[in-house]
Amino acid sequence: MTGVTVLAAMSALGGCVASNHELRNEGLRLYHRGDYHGALQKFDESLSRNQSEPRANYYAGAADYMLGRYERAAYHYKLAWRVDPNLPHVKSALAEALIRQGKHNEAMNFLGRDASLTGRVSGRLRVARFYEKLGDWDDAKTNFALAAKMGAQDPAVLMEVGKFYDLIGEKSNAIAAYEQAYRVAPNTPGLVALLENDGVTISEALLAPNPAAAPVPTTKPAGKPSAPANPTLMPQ
Repeated sequence: MTGVTVLAAMSALGGCVASNHELRNEGLRLYHRGDYHGALQKFDESLSRNQSEPRANYYAGAADYMLGRYERAAYHYKLAWRVDPNLPHVKSALAEALIRQGKHNEAMNFLGRDASLTGRVSGRLRVARFYEKLGDWDDAKTNFALAAKMGAQDPAVLMEVGKFYDLIGEKSNAIAAYEQAYRVAPNTPGLVALLENDGVTISEALLAPNPAAAPVPTTKPAGKPSAPANPTLMPQ
């Protein structure tokens, strides 16, 4: 192959990549205007050139989701996840599409396996949040408790766990999480207010012992949170 031929091939490839980028951007513009059919056309055109491109699959899944085509949305999300498991929002988006199809067990098994394989507190929190959304308070509490152990030095994690305990009326467990967060990072925004709302003074928080492992609940409180919302599209 001559040098001129190589340059021509590289130029053509560069044009194709740029074109796909433009198609995705145009699709995103249409999506944010509420034209989901038009957006899907652009994403599908991009995918016709590269079926495994993760962003185009993610965006196509989001458009399908908004059109109520949950099975198709899950198909695109799964393709995006397989190519790039770290793509922002893709795991939550796939789980939400599965739940919309009534496949709750499949969604939670997927999230649970991911959390176990990655060993990340973010994955465990994701599992806990989805159980909370589904109204499965027992499994939500179990996973929030695991997240608290994994993130024992992360005040943001501990505050989220504490808020969940407040939600289900387990004030003592909420206080234990907030006190641990205070020992780790006392200047965390909003933390003092959470402690005071539960009747804890700062001096008590400083003297509190490290919390023991939270017990697994045996009953569920009444009520059920709203269904999962559509995932947010990431920027290019």
